[in-house]
Amino acid sequence: MSVVPIFSVAGAPGVTSVACLLASTWDQSGPVAVIECDPSGGDLAPRFGLSTTIGWPSLISAVRRTGSSTPVAPHLQHLPGGLPVLIGAVGGTPMAADTPEAEAVRNGIVGADGHGLAVIDLGRLPHGPEAGAGWLESGSCAVLVARDDPAAAVRVRSRAAELLERTGGRVGLVLVGGTAFSCRELADLTDLVPMGELPFDPASAAVATGASGAGRRLERSHLLASVRRVGDAVSALAGTVGEVPAPSLSDAWHLVDAGHRPTVGAVRSALERFGRRPRVDGAV
Repeated sequence: MSVVPIFSVAGAPGVTSVACLLASTWDQSGPVAVIECDPSGGDLAPRFGLSTTIGWPSLISAVRRTGSSTPVAPHLQHLPGGLPVLIGAVGGTPMAADTPEAEAVRNGIVGADGHGLAVIDLGRLPHGPEAGAGWLESGSCAVLVARDDPAAAVRVRSRAAELLERTGGRVGLVLVGGTAFSCRELADLTDLVPMGELPFDPASAAVATGASGAGRRLERSHLLASVRRVGDAVSALAGTVGEVPAPSLSDAWHLVDAGHRPTVGAVRSALERFGRRPRVDGAV
């Protein structure tokens, strides 16, 4: 395992919550941490009362003195549930993936053996090759989070080719909601790898990422079970790096469930209601 950037292209589907959920439920060996690289975000510090000076700001200062071999652990803080996080993109600009500070993150979390997991919270990804500061291109795979509404579907379809090119085809789709249409139906129109659906459950998501609440109820929640299935899909897609080509859409259906491959009628209907008529070949 290695570096997994998570992002959206429209709205606010809960990228930070999904990043924390994925990291906190990761069941493989090795260190795990969430790395904030969202220039318009920085949500974790105010949400959980964490310091804004310990994180990227302190790591930058340390790397200036000792280089990319700087230990990253002293610059991590922990959410109430124990999840390590690196707080805050600096000055509204995400730290680029090719900087010494980013190298220190990879050395300290992923490690030479590649057993660690650094989940990179990119927030909403704007257009342009500079967006994402190199994390998409350097990640083991990427995860696009979207809501199940027609406007989001249009945005995902319009950005899919660009994202596939930048990631070498290793970008998965996670759909929050899944009531208007399924993840697999939208993936069938975009060539993204379907990773599954997460129910819209803000209360359980808050508890899972560190807020106080009924932990026993959370363990039985549909949200937690769904996140673990998404984690399995992320592991499968990222684990093919340097071994075999990224799985095709037809090969990836088993990562979500054992059901039949659906038609794309639901997402087509939703897009038509939004005012965008799909072309015959499936593009919108």
